[in-house]
Amino acid sequence: MIKPGSEYLTVTNMKKYFPIRKGVFKKTVGNVRAVDDISFYVRERETLGLVGESGCGKTTTGRTLLHLLEPTDGQIHFKGQELGGLLKNDPGAVRRDMQIIFQDPYGSLNPRINVRDIVGEAVNYYGLYRGNDLDEYVADLLKKCGLRPEHRFRYPHEFSGGQRQRIGIARALALQPKFVVCDEPVSALDVSIQSQVLNLLKDLQEEMLLTYLFISHDLSVVRHISDRIAIMYLGKIVELAPKKEFFDSPLHPYTKALLSAIPVPDPTQKSDRVILEGDVPSPANPPSGCRFHTRCPFAMERCRKEEPLFEDQGSDHFVACFLYQDRV
Repeated sequence: MIKPGSEYLTVTNMKKYFPIRKGVFKKTVGNVRAVDDISFYVRERETLGLVGESGCGKTTTGRTLLHLLEPTDGQIHFKGQELGGLLKNDPGAVRRDMQIIFQDPYGSLNPRINVRDIVGEAVNYYGLYRGNDLDEYVADLLKKCGLRPEHRFRYPHEFSGGQRQRIGIARALALQPKFVVCDEPVSALDVSIQSQVLNLLKDLQEEMLLTYLFISHDLSVVRHISDRIAIMYLGKIVELAPKKEFFDSPLHPYTKALLSAIPVPDPTQKSDRVILEGDVPSPANPPSGCRFHTRCPFAMERCRKEEPLFEDQGSDHFVACFLYQDRV
C-alpha cells in the first residue's frame, strides 16, 4: 500500500465515479467506476508512464489529479500539501504549477483566435507578461517548441497535426509549470512526428525541470520517455515498477499479455503471444474480487471473491495479484 510521503505528487485511494441516472426524476441507480481506489506517487523531475487499453480510466485519472474533474474520494498531495486545500487557499498558484497537454491537437485549440492569443492568454491573465513583452515571450516559447516566431500570427487551421500539438505543448508550458499531465500527446500523430514530439518533451523536461505523468496506450512510446511505468485495468492500477524492472521482470498476467502484443521488428523471430479471452467488463458493473479474473488464465477461486492488495514486491515493484501476495 502506498501512503503519503515526501514524494512530489502522491495519490492515495483516489476514486472518480460518474453517476448513472434514469427515469423522469433522474434518480441515481448506479455508478460508472472510472477510477476506483488507486494509489501511486510521482517523484520530482521524473516521468511516470500510465498505460492501459481504451476505457480503463487513464485520462480520467489525469484530469482528476488536476481537479478538472472533482475526485469522488481519496487524497492528492502536491509538494507535501493536500491539493484540495491548496486550491481553496491559492487556486492561481496551483493552476500555474499543474498543467495538461491534451490528446486531440485539433479539438483542443480554439479556431477563432491566433496562436499568440492561444499561448499567451493565461500569461496575460496572470500578469506575467503584457504588451510587447508578451509578444516576445510567446515567440521565444514557440521557438523552444520547434515552431517559428511568425507562426504566432496564424490560426490553428493553418497547421499540421504535429505543429498543432507543438502549439498545445507551448500553451501548457506558458505559465512555467512544475507538473504536466501528458494525455496521449502523440497518439494522433504519424510515427515519424511522434518521435520528434517525444524528443521535444524530453528536452523541455530537462531544460525546464518538469515532472510528467505520461498517459498512453502504447508501451513502445512509454518505454522511450518514462522512468517508471504503471499499468491500469478497469479503473485499477495493477502493476507499477521502474522501467527496466518492468520490461525485464513483469509480474501481473495482464502486463505480460500487453508486453507480448508489442510487435517484433524481426520477422524471423517468434514471439510467445498471450491471447486474452473475453471482453473487458463494464466499469458500471465490475466483477467482484480481482477485476482481471474474468480474463486471467491463472485465475483461482480466491481471485473471484477477494480483491488483491497493491503491494511492494521489492525494488519499488508494486503489483496487485494473488500469485505474489504471499511472497513478502
